Amino acid sequence: MAVLVATALVRGPHPAWAGVLAFAYLSPIGFLTAAAGWGVFQAARRSAARRRMPAAEADFLRGVAAEVEAGASIRQAVVAAADRAPALPLALPVRSAAAGRPAVEVAAGLEQALPLNGRLAAAAYQLVVDTGARASAVFAGLAMRAAGAGDMARERRGLTAQARLSAWLVGGLPVAATVLLTVAGRGPDVAGAGGLLTVVGVGLVVAGGTVVWVMVART
Repeated sequence: MAVLVATALVRGPHPAWAGVLAFAYLSPIGFLTAAAGWGVFQAARRSAARRRMPAAEADFLRGVAAEVEAGASIRQAVVAAADRAPALPLALPVRSAAAGRPAVEVAAGLEQALPLNGRLAAAAYQLVVDTGARASAVFAGLAMRAAGAGDMARERRGLTAQARLSAWLVGGLPVAATVLLTVAGRGPDVAGAGGLLTVVGVGLVVAGGTVVWVMVART
């Protein structure tokens, strides 16, 4: 409650914060459940966005290659191809290219906007502007590289799905159940005789889940 009140004071007197405070005061368990669900939802959204990045980057790079092949300049190609990948943060390089800014600025924007091929795409853009070299083959190759990275990520997720599910079940459910029971007032008595065993048990479960997660990540 103290954290919520402080946040409400910092953010300003908005009616939504009053509703959040009232909900937390009247139903702490419901508030914690809703907060946990919102956190899981946001994490799932970020994970889905990361999974879409390779495909979006491949679409953008293919668009650049196609525009250049059709006769557009590299600056025009960057501006036109950005419409194919709205998920990428391409606003800065697109504005720089459209305004005729120096190639180094556009290249820096591309390096920041493309998570997989940013450095290579920036170098290719700089090279094309400086030398007038043909860019279609280079950007088509970078598009294939991004698409291949996406395929590899999907294959990795498929092959490790069972191990990741096991990690969530073994490490997550006992801890979540213990937390919910504790919030509801039915959890183990940590201060009592079994407190040490409870703490050790929860620690072992968390450690086991962490080990499985690390093994999957390294694989």
